[in-house]
Amino acid sequence: MPQLFLRALLFAISITGLGRYVKMPVRTDPGKKLQGGLTLFFILGVLLWWLWLTHGATIEERIVPPIILPSPMEVLRAFPRLLAEQSLITSVLTSFNRILNGFALAAIVTLPLGIMMAAYPKVMAFFRPLALIGGYVPIVVFVPLSLTWFGIGETQKVGFLFLGCFVALLPAVIRAIDAVPDEYLTVAATKGATQWQLVSKVLFPVAAPAIWNSLRTAYGIGWSWIILAEIVNADKGIGYIISLSERRGHTASTYAIIIIICAIAVACDRLWQYGGKQLFPYIQAEN
Repeated sequence: MPQLFLRALLFAISITGLGRYVKMPVRTDPGKKLQGGLTLFFILGVLLWWLWLTHGATIEERIVPPIILPSPMEVLRAFPRLLAEQSLITSVLTSFNRILNGFALAAIVTLPLGIMMAAYPKVMAFFRPLALIGGYVPIVVFVPLSLTWFGIGETQKVGFLFLGCFVALLPAVIRAIDAVPDEYLTVAATKGATQWQLVSKVLFPVAAPAIWNSLRTAYGIGWSWIILAEIVNADKGIGYIISLSERRGHTASTYAIIIIICAIAVACDRLWQYGGKQLFPYIQAEN
């Protein structure tokens, strides 16, 4: 434990020193080429570190044994086996469908609830415990709760993802509405806007870009909890494949699935980002 704190402290000092002594402009766009190059440099550095840790023809020659960390080539060789033996594509599509359904249910419930809570103090007072759940209750406790409420079938998996997205999205929607300056409401009220118009014509439109980013984050959280969602009574899905691979000792397959999840997450996040630019081009213009 002391070593972990020491390493964390050294990292904090190093990254702070980078900002203190390296002359870099604050909040200045360095250009897409430089940003892409720095990101690529980080990825290559991680890959080289990975190769170094797993280099060696035998287990004894390796720094880290393959049961803990397989080599990049071992992970690549796991993909054909996953495609041929464990229906990888079908499992990915199944997990994607579960996440989409759970997220959609959470959005349908959370958006109006969060907006009403932030707009009306009486509604906030009544539903306040729901807003506190996300910050203090571990998501893992929803596994037995979802089993109790939804059974052990497909509904349980979607229901668990709904709960996970819900507790993450509700506080974010409330914060987005709360962040709208009171001056907007004052101006609208002097123009004769009704109480409902203050909500529908002022609060929600102004907060819409922030709410979109909250939806984007909540969708990503759905992918982070898919393994827990598929841990009980699943016969397909990427969480099921990881669980099966761990039981069989196929560590390379587990890392292959993790890479797939990361690739899907990046692709989906890009789509969310593109959608935000199309829906709210004025935000980009202001920046």
